[in-house]
Amino acid sequence: MVLDNFIDYKITEEIILLNHKHIDMVYELIWKVMPGFYQKKGFEMGKFFGIFKDNKLVAISGQRMQTNDFIEVSSVVTDPKHTKRGFAKQLISHTTKDILNNKKSPILHTNKGNLAIPLYEKLGYKLTRDMNWWYFKRK
Repeated sequence: MVLDNFIDYKITEEIILLNHKHIDMVYELIWKVMPGFYQKKGFEMGKFFGIFKDNKLVAISGQRMQTNDFIEVSSVVTDPKHTKRGFAKQLISHTTKDILNNKKSPILHTNKGNLAIPLYEKLGYKLTRDMNWWYFKRK
């Protein structure tokens, strides 16, 4: 998906730029919601932003694949106990704005049929094509 028209969603939560002291929290949250999706070295690929409640990281978004022209919005995850509060919308909007401020184009990819696709579309992203991704590992 590519950003077609930026929708500046109202930010009501404090969004924190995460750093290396948060890496275990990021890893645990992603693995809680999407097991097997994330490796700790992914944190080195770009910025990560988070929302905390009661000193606990409950929602994140990050930046991962990057080129001279594009940065991917990635790792959009909300703890299941904290969904339906607009955290993902705020984080996607914040991350998108950060990418635009760096004079790059925001992109994202997701699995076909992901329930978040309508959310991404409400925030100005447009589906451009289906792609097949392959995962290989050593035996």
